[in-house]
Amino acid sequence: MLDLAIIIILVFGFLIGLKRGFILQLIHLTGFIIAFIVARMYYGELAPKLTLWVPYPSFSSDSAIKTLFENGDLEDAYYRAIAFVVIFFAVKILLQIIGSMLDFVAHLPVLKQLNVWAGGILGFIEVYLIMFILLYIAALVPIEVLQGPINNSFMAELMVKNTPVLSNQLKEMWVEYMAA
Repeated sequence: MLDLAIIIILVFGFLIGLKRGFILQLIHLTGFIIAFIVARMYYGELAPKLTLWVPYPSFSSDSAIKTLFENGDLEDAYYRAIAFVVIFFAVKILLQIIGSMLDFVAHLPVLKQLNVWAGGILGFIEVYLIMFILLYIAALVPIEVLQGPINNSFMAELMVKNTPVLSNQLKEMWVEYMAA
């Protein structure tokens, strides 16, 4: 069921990109990249402060997610992930607002079909990346309601474990951070 939801969301991302067009979608994707970089730079400073505000739920002893993060301290990984997401979405929302002000750029004369299809591709990429981060976070949260569907989803497992560069980068940032 989660696989179907992932596919539907990715298709919607493509369709939104088609509607926005290449230029506007490029502005949105650039906002994603900037938000990712800012979150990567500052999540380490925010994570320790969250331990006072956000309670850490406990994993069940037979949770399959424990094997994904077998070498790390899950509690620290959880707080680093939450800090990353808070910073990421705060910056992303701010940049979306700024990007909306640049909406007029999308109406400049450009090759229409190229603008539409390239926008669709960028829309798909943006939604994929956002879903990847959300699925990775969900994989860290030790709540059975989240773990069951993720463990039974081919698409979710494929995205979390095999997204080029980002899978290893997030694992290093959140899970293997303590080894450094």
